[in-house]
Amino acid sequence: MQVRNASILFALGLAFGGAMAGEIEGTTVLTNGATNTSVGLASTANQNIGVAEQNGKLSNSLISATALNNSAIGIASTATQEVGFVRGNGQVTNSSVIANGASNVAAGLGATAHQMIGGAMGNGKLSNSTVIATGSFNTAGGIASNANQSIGVAK
Repeated sequence: MQVRNASILFALGLAFGGAMAGEIEGTTVLTNGATNTSVGLASTANQNIGVAEQNGKLSNSLISATALNNSAIGIASTATQEVGFVRGNGQVTNSSVIANGASNVAAGLGATAHQMIGGAMGNGKLSNSTVIATGSFNTAGGIASNANQSIGVAK
């Protein structure tokens, strides 16, 4: 009985651990005109399209996003926009990521704007893939503001 219970717990642990990894495979994600806004003191706006986390994998897929708008307005605002992006030992393989007209804006004292398109972070790998980001912009405005834009980058 104890061996059986231990086996069940081990199997559940494997299932749970496997479920933690994000994976997008053989998939097409199309979006047009997606808007995400947060306004107010310490605002945070996160817009994720075709994103996989925790050993994330994006493979044999097409992520296409047009006319995206993400903004956070207020003191200590943070705006984060990720399109076709993986993190935590993530891999983008045999995929196409297209982001045309992606706008990411943070405004306020100490504002931070992060825009990541077609890439991988945290021991990430980008291979056999195409990344196109036409007319995409990332802006942070205000005292001590910071803007970071990564397109087709593996870190």
